[in-house]
Amino acid sequence: MITTLDQLKSLCQERKITVKPTLDKLVNSCPNESKVQLVSKLGIFFSSVERTVKNTGTITSMLLKCEGSPGTKKNINEFLSIEDRDVQAIACYPFITSISSICNGKGFPKAGDVDTLLKLPSLQKDGQFDRQLLSSISSMMSGRGFPKAGDVDTLLKLPSLQKDGQLDRQLLSSISSMMSGRGFPKAGDVDTLLKLPSLQKGGQLDRQLLSSISSICHGKGFPKAGDVDTLLKLPSLRKDGQLDRQLLSSISSICHGKGFPKAGDVDTLLKLPSLQKDGQLDRQLLSSISSMMKSRGFPKAGDVDTLLKLPILQKDGQLDRQLLSSISSICHGKGFPKAGDVDTLLKLPSLQKDGQPDRQLLSSISSICNGKGFPKAGDMDTLLKLPSLQKDGRLDRQLLSSISSICHGKGFPKAGEVDTLLKLPSLQKDGQLDRQLLSSISSICNGKGFPKAADVDTLLKLPSLQKDGQLDRQLLSSISSMMSGRGFPKAGDVDTLLKLPSLRKDGQLDRQLLNSISSMMSSRGFPKAGEVDMLLDMLLKLPSLRKDGQLDRQLLSSISSMMSSRGFPKAGEVDTLLKLPSLQKNGQLDRQLLSSISSMMISRGFPKTGDINTLLKLPSLQKDGQLDRQLLSSISSMMSSRGFPKAGDVDTLLKLPSLHKDGQLDRQLLRSISSICHSKGFPNENFVSRIIESIGLKNLELPEYIDELLSSENFVIDENFWDSLSIDEIL
Repeated sequence: MITTLDQLKSLCQERKITVKPTLDKLVNSCPNESKVQLVSKLGIFFSSVERTVKNTGTITSMLLKCEGSPGTKKNINEFLSIEDRDVQAIACYPFITSISSICNGKGFPKAGDVDTLLKLPSLQKDGQFDRQLLSSISSMMSGRGFPKAGDVDTLLKLPSLQKDGQLDRQLLSSISSMMSGRGFPKAGDVDTLLKLPSLQKGGQLDRQLLSSISSICHGKGFPKAGDVDTLLKLPSLRKDGQLDRQLLSSISSICHGKGFPKAGDVDTLLKLPSLQKDGQLDRQLLSSISSMMKSRGFPKAGDVDTLLKLPILQKDGQLDRQLLSSISSICHGKGFPKAGDVDTLLKLPSLQKDGQPDRQLLSSISSICNGKGFPKAGDMDTLLKLPSLQKDGRLDRQLLSSISSICHGKGFPKAGEVDTLLKLPSLQKDGQLDRQLLSSISSICNGKGFPKAADVDTLLKLPSLQKDGQLDRQLLSSISSMMSGRGFPKAGDVDTLLKLPSLRKDGQLDRQLLNSISSMMSSRGFPKAGEVDMLLDMLLKLPSLRKDGQLDRQLLSSISSMMSSRGFPKAGEVDTLLKLPSLQKNGQLDRQLLSSISSMMISRGFPKTGDINTLLKLPSLQKDGQLDRQLLSSISSMMSSRGFPKAGDVDTLLKLPSLHKDGQLDRQLLRSISSICHSKGFPNENFVSRIIESIGLKNLELPEYIDELLSSENFVIDENFWDSLSIDEIL
């Protein structure tokens, strides 16, 4: 039995529950004669909660209004009168954090109120309680107490929130964000907002715009139509006569929960000299700035300049963007760091390599510490020296990458957690850790923390994932792609997906089709059966996607590549792309061209017609009056998933002296370079020259850990990287 505050704190530490200062304030607000009883009851609560509870604020936020206040004492007395079994029962709910939000400052909930809410028919899905809906409801009702059943039903049945006969959850999420802590909106207000002319595109609600507006107005209520119009028509937010959505995304991040910005503040930020490059706004820099300043408002010009001119962030007289990206990740939502903190981190002995910051290590560390602030040197040293993360006497960077993915934004893991995961019997093969399996698991658990052994075992032993008595790794890869960052899927959901009639061919699962579906749904969860059927029916109706009466899987692969993680495309968009005159040859779709285009546009959606035409007509890509496909193929490889290159960058690359021989472009050399730089962007003259001089391009491949670094989410490619990359790192 827990009887002292120290014992209670020890219990929380054992269960990995962060102790917040409000716990002391709560206990100090309790009369001395009742403190033992309060601590004991809190012990029951924290002994019963699931792993979703990360800190003591889950209960202190409900009971504590202000230290020692009458309201707090009233909440404490009511809590002490609740039966221990009821405290335990409520604590056991996996969605106690949502309940806590609703009851913020309102006291511990009564079991009857919780039961009534959880049994509402409108909050059920497939016979189970719908946690996603509760999350939206709890956001709006934060600190307002339990809603009336009728109010919940009215909101969730609003015609404007329905899509294809079902509740549109994406819309509800945007609505709940704006109404966070403000209660349920009026039906008329919802309708007015969703029908604003400035939020429409192609006759339909523009959800991307609504998402940005929702972020700005988080907790502020619905915006006025005039305010929305004013923002979206700001000249500084427009490009080629249209709204620049990328800029709006950065601005909405900075203004998250702050309300609409002033036009002058937007202009001042976007015109800062330190944020310009080649006479234009440097979007990469703005992205790093907006990440750090998320929900903090616009930074001062002087603070931006000071940060970007820090000596420790310079290399060869220029800003080291890769370092800034890692710092930005660590300081996500934290504001600009102090110069001393940046210096201390980047000069830590454990982060040095050849006298410079080890960018690969820093990338993994920044992922773990995303939004957590600067790590302590001791915590970092402990992680990097864990015996289970060593291989041949050195840090195993591939393992660290998997661990950092799991712990993204979670802070440093404990040694025991790492050891337990890496020694799970189900992750072993031939007496060694199965890295391919670990990669799939880390994808599923990206940012979710370490999984339970039982959850890993259950997934890997699902009958539907077995083939010839062994785990079907190809299937697991497709599943892990869709569930990336979403946690483990339910066995029934896996079975349902893999048994969909539309995914079967000749009585067996059509793996090629599943791969395409998996790519489009990457990190979005499993699609509904109806959605898959509608997609395939829609695609089959397009003559350009049919071959011998069946869906052309090669074309579908190109389509799914561009739409990776973006969801299913619209029929009109697919048809428009495949009928573009610039993609035709002899009256038919030029598949080779489409393949090059889709490679560059991986996960970026369909390109604009004008952008395609501009690229394919670049003078430097022409030969004898026609497009030089061999050159385009090399360009496409280097720019894979990076979008279309600028004309000037293509010209610069193709005119590099080291790529020429006898006055002409050495195409064989370019092919080799493009293979090395696949998806890494264009290299500079220095890097190309050093490779040629040092190793002559014989059997050159990037080693696994370098390739992993280059493809990591925090990696920023620029000249600093190519200049700093040593040949012995490549070999």
